[in-house]
Amino acid sequence: MVSNAGGCVRPVRLAGRSDHVDVATGEMRRAPIPPTVHVRCNNRRASACPDCSRLYQRDARRIVVQGLSSDDGRDYAGCPAWFVTLTAPSFGPVHSRRAGKGAESQVCRQRRGTCEHGRALACTQRHAADDKRLGEPICARCFDYGRAVVWNAMLPTLWKATRDRLESAVASAAGLTVTGLRRQVRVSFVKVAEMQRRGLVHLHVVIRVDGRDGDGGLTVAPGWAAGDLVADCLRDVLATVAVDAPDPAGVALLDTAGALPVQPATDGRYAVGWGRQVDIRRIRLGGETDAGKVANYLAKYLTKSTLDGGALDSRVRSLAHLARLRLPAHQRRLVEACWRLGTDRAFAEALDTAAGRTPGRTVGLLRWSHGFGFGGQ
Repeated sequence: MVSNAGGCVRPVRLAGRSDHVDVATGEMRRAPIPPTVHVRCNNRRASACPDCSRLYQRDARRIVVQGLSSDDGRDYAGCPAWFVTLTAPSFGPVHSRRAGKGAESQVCRQRRGTCEHGRALACTQRHAADDKRLGEPICARCFDYGRAVVWNAMLPTLWKATRDRLESAVASAAGLTVTGLRRQVRVSFVKVAEMQRRGLVHLHVVIRVDGRDGDGGLTVAPGWAAGDLVADCLRDVLATVAVDAPDPAGVALLDTAGALPVQPATDGRYAVGWGRQVDIRRIRLGGETDAGKVANYLAKYLTKSTLDGGALDSRVRSLAHLARLRLPAHQRRLVEACWRLGTDRAFAEALDTAAGRTPGRTVGLLRWSHGFGFGGQ
C-alpha cells in the first residue's frame, strides 16, 4: 500500500472492479479491487502533501531545464531566451522589506503626515523576513480591495492580450506580417504565478524564440531575433497594454471593521494593466541567469500555497465558511471582497464577460475566492 501510494500522506483509496481479458480467447473475468489499493493524491501544494509536491516540483524542473537546454539534441546557443517577471500595480501602501547594505533591511516606509482616515503614512520599522506584518496595508481603509481582486481575476486575460500584442510588435519591428513572423519563428512561453504577501499575483515567465525552416521544423533563430529586439518590444508592450474590466466602485465591501471604500469610478470601466516593476533578463548557459537557476526558481513557486499553512488550499464555500477560517485580517478582507463582488449579479456577469467566461455558470470571483480572485495555480 505504501509502495503504491509512493509515500503520499493523503492517498486516494480506490473502489470498484478490475476487468481481466485473455487476449487469446477473449474471455473476460471481473474481480473487485481490494480495499487496500491506494494511489497518490498528486496535490502540488507542499502544505497539502509534501511528497507529491516534491515529485511535482522535480518533474516541473526537468521540463523547464530540458526546454531551455536543448530540443531533440540541438544546441541551445542559437535559440535566445529571457526570464521575465511581471508585477501587479499598487492598490495601496503596504508594509514591505527592502534590502539595504549589509544584512539589515531599510526602513519600511519613510513618509510624512497621515492619510484621510487619520493613519500615519510612515512606518519606521526594519521588518525581518518572517515579520507577519509584511504585505499588510498601512491603512486597510485606503487599500483598494475591490480593484485588487478584479486585477487578479483579469490577469489571464491581460496575459493573453500581452502575448498577442507582443507578436504584433515583433512582427512590425522585423518588417513582417504576423503570418510571415509565424513562418520564420516560434515564440514559446512557460509561466508560473507567485502569490505575494499583499495578495496580488506576480508572473514569472520564460520566453524562448526558435527559428523555423521551410518545412515548418524548428531550427536556429534568425539573426534579427537573436539580439534584443524581442525584449525591447516586450518592454514597450508592457508599458501600454491594458484590458477593460467593470469598475467595482459602488459595490459595498464590508467587514468587521466597517465599510472599506474603493476609489470612485470615472466611466464605469477599470483599465487593468501591469505594474511599473518589470524585470527582463537574458538566459545564458553558465551565466548568472542560466537554465538550471531559472528552473529552480520556477519550481519553487509551483508548489507554494496562496497562504502559508494551507488555510486557503481549498475553496471557500460561503461567508459563513470564511468566518470559521483562521486568517489574517488582510487576507480575510480579500476573500470577503471576492464574495461581495461575486454576489452582486450585475457586476459578476460583467466581470465574467470581460474575462471571457460564460456568465451564469460558475461566477469566477466566488469559485476562486481562495486565490483572491486569481483563477489559476
